[in-house]
Amino acid sequence: MDHFSHEHPLFLNEDYIAREGDVCNACNEEMVSCKSFVFSCSRSIIMGIPSTNAGDVDEKCIKFLLHKNCAELPRRIENPRNQTEFLDLHINPRRKPTFSQYLCDIPGDLYHCNICHITIPWIYCNSSFRFFVCLKCAMYQVESLRNRKFEHLAHGQHPLALIQRPSSFKCDACNVEDNTKDMSYKCIDCPFWMHKSCADAPTSFLFQFHNKHPLVLSFSLPEVYKKFEQHCRLCKGTMSWETWLYYCPKCRFFTHFQCARSSRMLRCSHETEIYPDLVHLPAANESLMNLFAEQFIKEFSTRGNNDEFSPIRIKDWAHGKHDPQLITIDELHDQKDGDDKLLICDACAKPIRNDGGLFYACVLCQYFLHKFCGELPRTMDHVLQDSTLSAYKHSEPYKLFSCHGCQRKGNGILFHGRQNTHYSMLSRDSVIDVRLHIGCSTLPKKIKHESHYHPLYFKIKAVQACKACGRTAILLHSCEGCDFHVCAQCILKTKTVKHRWDPHPLHLIYDPEMVTNHEHGFHCEFCSNELNPNLWFYHCNDCDLSFHLKCYDKLCYLKYSLIKFGATNIILDKLHHHSLTFVLNKKFRRCGKCRRGILGKPVLECAPCKTIFCRRCCSW
Repeated sequence: MDHFSHEHPLFLNEDYIAREGDVCNACNEEMVSCKSFVFSCSRSIIMGIPSTNAGDVDEKCIKFLLHKNCAELPRRIENPRNQTEFLDLHINPRRKPTFSQYLCDIPGDLYHCNICHITIPWIYCNSSFRFFVCLKCAMYQVESLRNRKFEHLAHGQHPLALIQRPSSFKCDACNVEDNTKDMSYKCIDCPFWMHKSCADAPTSFLFQFHNKHPLVLSFSLPEVYKKFEQHCRLCKGTMSWETWLYYCPKCRFFTHFQCARSSRMLRCSHETEIYPDLVHLPAANESLMNLFAEQFIKEFSTRGNNDEFSPIRIKDWAHGKHDPQLITIDELHDQKDGDDKLLICDACAKPIRNDGGLFYACVLCQYFLHKFCGELPRTMDHVLQDSTLSAYKHSEPYKLFSCHGCQRKGNGILFHGRQNTHYSMLSRDSVIDVRLHIGCSTLPKKIKHESHYHPLYFKIKAVQACKACGRTAILLHSCEGCDFHVCAQCILKTKTVKHRWDPHPLHLIYDPEMVTNHEHGFHCEFCSNELNPNLWFYHCNDCDLSFHLKCYDKLCYLKYSLIKFGATNIILDKLHHHSLTFVLNKKFRRCGKCRRGILGKPVLECAPCKTIFCRRCCSW
């Protein structure tokens, strides 16, 4: 477009993204990304991309912006006060300066509108420059009479009247209360009132933060999404059920009506920061996660990765019968006549790799330790402030402890101590006993997770809900600047997992937007309950299978992954006359004493009698 107000041709930008400080050169109003298309100087467009570098083009060209409606205004209209006279569109001329302004070389004041008394850069005036009308009043005058009684889908029960003068009210669309200079629509029969710019907002548009599908305007939260609390993806605030919003039904992307129309970048400015010095989670798979866990433990080990000075035998406080010896898998097989069953570490309950590495073993007692687990100190200064943790292990292998970090049961080595903390809900300081298995006690103080923009710190908090599973915990990885907390169990979830019910990998979903074109709800294949898409879950896009995190753990027995099973010769005379074995019962059976049904839980088993005993009857 060639326009009288600018020396260069203007270019219509249909994908305009507003920046803070962008205003229309005609009406002086702030630009809004989704309000309308925008005309800008063609010289500020370099290779099809708007330039923000004043060195490339003249600065006045970069800042020259016009609303499409303003750019297409007629150059001449009828005078609303005198139909025999016409008003021409001008860039607002200045009055003759007063004597004091003339002495100080100050230009005269701009003319103001004779109808609403506001002053803007462009104005309609008659040939004698005695009658002036601003753009808004002019547009109001040239609108047909039917537009003065306006019907809007948001308030279909009554017609709305167009209020031309500036008014102070709380808009029922954007929920903002201010002294607006915009025209507004008001219902004459009830208190409904909204800005005209809100009424003119598009019913759908492609959003800069979500360009997969157009966002759809809704005058209230759709009923299908009210089962779970929804949050704005820009400001993170809770979505009200009754106010306007934009959303994507295919990706469950929600944003407040006002946030979507704001020119400010409301999303976190640290979204693209990399943090190269931090451990980045989630790990791609379980094997990589195990390597991460090993590295965390090695950093606390007395010798780390140094094998040269490791002792051949160690005095292990948790196994006082014999001294475990440094050995390899091949050497162990030579002593055990080729027995090649999977070896489990008695400290962390994770498998010992058969890649030729060294580990500690007491072959007689079937007691095994990773080298780095065997070289852990008895006490460690933990990343939790003012906390020194001491190692402990139950003497009976079937007795379990609960980890405060990942909330799982274990029978390996735990580190425990007392920690001072402040519970805001109690308004007083408290002392709690901290119990952590080896994996949680050696987690780094600070990590970076894909699900959040900022680093997360491992710390004790007043009881908070985990953003991943929804369960409350006191030990979490938390963001210092945001209300974002993840428990240690969820922070270690891997990006992909496998399950026998699905031939494809299941992917960790921590944002419902990761599952595109999924308009219906998510249901867990294990428990058949509907998933809350705001929490994390595992999902297969190919088969449309979903699992709660806790349900996947039950299916794969991951909730007992910190327990080493297989201990034999357990004697409990008051319970049973034969020796028992500590096992995980994976089929439905009844306890030999209380007759309760048991499936997928730790039990003591008598092989000759083919009976089992539950934890309650064993008095664990």
